[in-house]
Amino acid sequence: MTTCVLFDTTQRMNIHQLSLLHDPIQDRILLRISTTEREEIRIWLTRRLTLGLQPYLQRASVDLIAKEASVETTLPTPQAKEMLAEFKQQENLQKADFATPYEEPVKFLLGENPLLVTDIQISPQNDGTLVLGFQEKIGEPPHRAFQVKVKSELVIGLQHLLKDAVGKSGWLQVEAVVKPQEKEPEVVAPTQRPTYLN
Repeated sequence: MTTCVLFDTTQRMNIHQLSLLHDPIQDRILLRISTTEREEIRIWLTRRLTLGLQPYLQRASVDLIAKEASVETTLPTPQAKEMLAEFKQQENLQKADFATPYEEPVKFLLGENPLLVTDIQISPQNDGTLVLGFQEKIGEPPHRAFQVKVKSELVIGLQHLLKDAVGKSGWLQVEAVVKPQEKEPEVVAPTQRPTYLN
């Protein structure tokens, strides 16, 4: 049994702000998601899950942008889709507000203690959105979990904040020292079937 909260940003509840910060003591990234009603969900992202999540978000954003532009079937090559996505990502980042301070919440939807995420589900939708599911499968059920349905703009913003937090964490330097000869992980494009990271 899982306690689950669903955010549908296209219909019912609107995400207002995202915040990602690396905590050097925990050596995890704290993701804070707040709604326009100043309700908040907090989750811990471990190094393993974060570094695994990044290529999937990149692939998903490329596909979402291509679908939104209604050119998914007319772009001749994957490289053309990548170029379109890069252009749209830069355009969206220029419009995004990264300067406004994060507002403190008045309510915690799944408790004040952050979820320690053990599983992430990525599910592209037919309407051009993406459902991200976060689960904390620790100990006996019920387990905490939530899903958020987002458009490409929010995926791009999340990617940007995640990249910044990872850069400040020092994780990539550790990867280079510990695994100097390994190839970069192969990026698997999201499909209509859910993709799990665990």
